[in-house]
Amino acid sequence: STLHNHNVPCAVCRAKTRATVLMVPARQECHEGWTREYSGYLTSGRKTHNGRTQFTCMDAAPEVEDAGHRDENGALFYAVEDRCGSLPCPPYINGRELTCVVCTK
Repeated sequence: STLHNHNVPCAVCRAKTRATVLMVPARQECHEGWTREYSGYLTSGRKTHNGRTQFTCMDAAPEVEDAGHRDENGALFYAVEDRCGSLPCPPYINGRELTCVVCTK
């Protein structure tokens, strides 16, 4: 199903025994010693949209809010693609969506 015009719920990571949360772009697994909470795709606002500069890791199997399917154009999420030159190709592939993982320790 498409996510177009759906409201996306936020995720809050809370681990009583792990105090640090880290989002790692361009990976699907955590570094050794870290616990994987979820993985997905790196998203951000469009570069032409003012004030939308934070990168967010959107779960690979995202949920949507049942109550919201209207074109409200609040915070919009766009997949981040890599570009050769900004990133080394290989290992990156020009135009491919970047993955991400959220880890705790």
